[in-house]
Amino acid sequence: MLKKILRPKFLISVLLLMALVSYVITLFSIPGSITILAGEDYKISFRSPLFLQIHSQSNILRVSDSNDTSISAFEKPYSIMATEEGEAELDLSVFGIIPVKTVEVRSIEKQKVIASGAPVGIKLKTNGIIIINVSGVFLEDGTKVVPAESAGLLAGDVLIKAGGKDLKNISDLTSVVKNSGGKPLEIIYRRQDTQYMTKITPVKSGEDNEYRLGIWVRDSSAGIGTLTFINPKNNVYGALGHGINDIDTGSLLKVGSGTLMKSTINGIKKGVKGVPGELEGDFLKTSDILGDIELNCEFGIYGRIGNDINKDKLGKLYSIGPHSAVRLGRATILTCINGDEVEEFEIEIQRIARNDLESTKNMVIQITDKRLLESTGGIVQGMSGSPIIQDGRLIGAVTHVFINDPVRGYGVFIESMLNKAESIE
Repeated sequence: MLKKILRPKFLISVLLLMALVSYVITLFSIPGSITILAGEDYKISFRSPLFLQIHSQSNILRVSDSNDTSISAFEKPYSIMATEEGEAELDLSVFGIIPVKTVEVRSIEKQKVIASGAPVGIKLKTNGIIIINVSGVFLEDGTKVVPAESAGLLAGDVLIKAGGKDLKNISDLTSVVKNSGGKPLEIIYRRQDTQYMTKITPVKSGEDNEYRLGIWVRDSSAGIGTLTFINPKNNVYGALGHGINDIDTGSLLKVGSGTLMKSTINGIKKGVKGVPGELEGDFLKTSDILGDIELNCEFGIYGRIGNDINKDKLGKLYSIGPHSAVRLGRATILTCINGDEVEEFEIEIQRIARNDLESTKNMVIQITDKRLLESTGGIVQGMSGSPIIQDGRLIGAVTHVFINDPVRGYGVFIESMLNKAESIE
């Protein structure tokens, strides 16, 4: 008798637990936002053990049942269209009664940009002078002192002023220290995004009789990367897909000024497990300047291509594919592995992370092109910024390589790069 009473209660408990688990799975599997192109029909379906319904109160969104029959179990397809640019919301509910989640919809204009893949030389002058290491200074009597440590300075700090003088390069700092006569100097410096002031007393080195602060510094960076896109309407470009960090401190370099230059690839250091490869290239003549560098951020470098540059030689027009349209499977990248010739190589998109548009690791990609694998071993340094093409659209750019698996790496959504490009005036 007791068993007969408990059995229905047990079944109800199991069913309630399954419903709760299904709700939680659905809640976390559905993206918080999607992006669509204004005027373009977008098919959407959310896989869930719950029977979801989608509706919107927005005037700019049209939501209707989709005719797509290739949907698996527990998926109900819908078709949505934004009649104009703007922002709206999709409300998801179970049987149209129990709310599950609100998805933000961003509608953007249909846009075409030049997808490049051309190798570029990057010359970057920092905004201030970066401390890359703090060291001791030996005095004439052999005593070791560390002036920078006493002043509270650390590796990664950026010196902005010394003795009331703006520091544009290392020579400025050297001059101030040399003329200090050993008197304390007021230092203005930046740590992360906060500005501080301290005082430091130069000491005379017993090795060369010159005044020293006990710091190693850098004021510039240079390297090879790949040009991702150019907006033909305003000549604004984006490259690399990730920021340029100081090699010693790991901190993001603040741009004082910079130059984007034509480059050519003249060698390849093949990537192997544990050791990343590298494209070896040369900057061409200083007269071959492509443009300036105005911004270095987590999504790459940005600036403006010169008006006299023939942009048709740097790539061709592609429509933009928003992150919501990116799918698993075959795609290609545009990159250069010899000279300045851009070629198209096959890849596979293996994983997509749509929920974090603030990341540069939105896609996991794998090189599948046999010729590229034979030449480079996979993704190598210098390929960062290579455009990713899928279904005839520019959807992203290569950003990082897996050190222990060089055939695979990360890609960033082109949407995120274009958003950063809007800050270039």
